[in-house]
Amino acid sequence: MQITQHQYSLKNSFALVFITLFTVLMLSSCADFSLDASNVFNTGNAQTRKAEKLLNAGKYQEAAAIFWSESENQPSPQKEALQIRAAEAVLQPGTKLQAQQYLSAIDESTLNQDLFVRKRVATAELALLNGQPQLALNAVPEKLINLSDKYDPHLFAVRAKALNSAGQVKQSIETRIALNNLLKKPAQLKKNNELIWQSLLNTNTEELNSWSQNNSNFELAAWLSLVAIQKQLHANQASIDNAIQQWRKRYSGHRIPNHIIDSINQDYAAFHIAPNKIALLLPLTGRYGKVAEAVYSGIITAREFDEAINPPPELVVYDTGDDPISAISYYRRAVNEGADFIIGPFQKDAVRTLASQGTLPVPTLSLNYSGDALTGANNLYQFGLLPEDEAKQVAERAAFENKSTALVLVPEGEWGSRLLSAFSSRFLELGGTVLQSERYFPQDADYSVAIKTLLQLNQSELRRRKLQSIIKTEIEFEPRRRQDADFVFIAASPQQARLIRPQLSYHFASDLPVFATSHIFSGNENISADQDINGITYCDVPWLLTDDPSMALLKDSLDLQVSSSSSRLPRFAALGIDAYQVIPHLQRLAANEFDRYDGTTGKLSIDSQNRIYRELVWAKFNKGKPETLGSIPDYSAQLEPN
Repeated sequence: MQITQHQYSLKNSFALVFITLFTVLMLSSCADFSLDASNVFNTGNAQTRKAEKLLNAGKYQEAAAIFWSESENQPSPQKEALQIRAAEAVLQPGTKLQAQQYLSAIDESTLNQDLFVRKRVATAELALLNGQPQLALNAVPEKLINLSDKYDPHLFAVRAKALNSAGQVKQSIETRIALNNLLKKPAQLKKNNELIWQSLLNTNTEELNSWSQNNSNFELAAWLSLVAIQKQLHANQASIDNAIQQWRKRYSGHRIPNHIIDSINQDYAAFHIAPNKIALLLPLTGRYGKVAEAVYSGIITAREFDEAINPPPELVVYDTGDDPISAISYYRRAVNEGADFIIGPFQKDAVRTLASQGTLPVPTLSLNYSGDALTGANNLYQFGLLPEDEAKQVAERAAFENKSTALVLVPEGEWGSRLLSAFSSRFLELGGTVLQSERYFPQDADYSVAIKTLLQLNQSELRRRKLQSIIKTEIEFEPRRRQDADFVFIAASPQQARLIRPQLSYHFASDLPVFATSHIFSGNENISADQDINGITYCDVPWLLTDDPSMALLKDSLDLQVSSSSSRLPRFAALGIDAYQVIPHLQRLAANEFDRYDGTTGKLSIDSQNRIYRELVWAKFNKGKPETLGSIPDYSAQLEPN
C-alpha cells in the first residue's frame, strides 16, 4: 500500500550533542574563574613566580609548598595572601586533605576584608570537593556579598555552585544572573551564561513553570521564557522563529547573549528528523491483526493532520504476519527499497533481534520492547504500551499518597507475574512494603478463595473454630479482615475488575482503596457495567481521559475514516498516532533527559537506551465513569523502563 511520495531531507547531526556534553563538563568543573595571581600580591619574588609556573604545569603540591614556605618571610597581608594561595593550589580531588591543613592553619581574625572573603571562597570550594554543599553555603553566606569588590565575582560563583549542588537550582541561577553584572571578561561572561542555560535545560518543565508563577526578576523571567521556547517541541522552523520574535518584543531589555538564543535554532536543525519514506512493519494478518489495524489507523490519521513533517512522507506498508523472522526479512527489504525511517516491528522477538544489532541502517521506532533494558542498537527507539510501566506508576501514585503497605491480587499466568514483579520492585524502591500477594484464576467468576486469603479472613475463621472447640458452644461471629494494609493493587481486565471490586467489598474490604492499571477500563464508556468498579483509582492514556481540542480533532477524523478496530482498541490507535507524530522529536528527546513530548499515549521521554517511557494520567471511577485526578511528580528520571 503506497501513498504519494514527497521529497524532504533527513537531518541527522551530532553537533549539539557535543555542545551539551561540553557545557555539562563545565558545570561539573571545580572552579568557575581562576584567580589572577598578579592581583593577589606583588612580591617580585623569583620563588613565587616559579611556584606559579609549577601551578600552571599541574604540579600543585610543589607549587603549594613554595607558596607556604615563602609566606614565612613576608609581612601581613602578603603573608596571609601567600598562605591562601598555597591552599588554593591544592584545591584538587587528590590533594584536598593538604588544602584542609593549610586553610585550618590560617587565622581568620588577622585577615583584611579582601583576604577574609578569599579564604572563605577557598573553604567553600573545599567543602564542594568533599560533597558538602551546605557547609560550602555556610562558608560563603549572603552577608559576605559586597564585603570585597575584588573577590565578589568568586564569591558569587562558588555560592552558585553550592546552591546548585544543594538542590536550590533557582537560587543558583539567580546568583549567576547577578554574577553577570560583575564579570568583565567576555570568556567568563560566555561561560557563566552557558552554565545558566544548562541549569535551565536540566530542569523539568513543571518546575520551570512554578518558578515563572512566583518571579519578579525581569532577567530570570527572560531566561525562563526563552527556555520554554527551547523545551517546546515545535512543529516546524516557522513556529520557532515566531516564538523567538515574540520573545524579543516582550523582553527587549534582556542581556542574554545571542549565541544562547541562536542555539535554539541550531538544536532544532541538528535533531529534527523529517523522512521522505516511512516503512510500516505491521502484522496485519494473524493473531495481532486487529491490533495492527488500530495502530495503522492511528498512523494515517496522524499523517493527515501533522505539520511537523512537511510535506508528508510516503508510507509503505509491509504485512509481517505472525512470524518474527519474517518481520526481520521485511525490515531488510524496506531498507533496500528506500525507506529512510521504519515504524515497527511489533513482535517482541523481532524487536529483540533488532536491538542486538550494533547499528541499524535507518532510524527505527519499534512498537514493542526488547525485554532487556541494557540492550539497544544505535538508531533504534523502542516504544509500546508496556504494562509493567503502568504497574510501576501505580506504585508511584500510592507512594505519593503516603500509602506504605500494599496487598496485591493478580491473575495466574505470565502477564500477572510481570505486573506483580514490576509493581513490587518499584514500590520497594520507594520505601513501601508488599505485605502479601495472591493469584486468581481469570476464567473463574468467584475469586473468594484468593481474596479471603489475601485479607486473612481464613485466619479469622480459624480463630473462631478454635475458640468454639474450647468453649463447646456456638458463638456469634463476624469475620475480621487484616488491618495492616493501606491499599490493594489489582491487575485485571474490565470483566475481572467488575467481579473483584464487589467481592472485596463483600469480604469486609469496602473501605480499602483499590489501585489498578488501565486494563480495568475497556476504553469505551459502559456506565451500567462500570458501576461495579466505582472507587478504583487507575492510570491511563491522555487519549481517553483528556479534553484536549487537538485530540478531539484527531478522534473525529479517526471515527470517520477507519475500521472499527480503532474504536475497540483505542489505546493502540493512540499508539499509532504517537508513533508518527513523535518522529521529528526523537533525537531531541534522546539527547535531553528533561524534555517531554505531550502525546496521546502519555507524556513521553526517552532514557539512555532509547526506550520511550510514558507518564500516564490518573482517574477514579465514579458513577460508572472515570473522573480525572491531579498529576503526581515526574518520577521518570529515576525510572528505567524494563
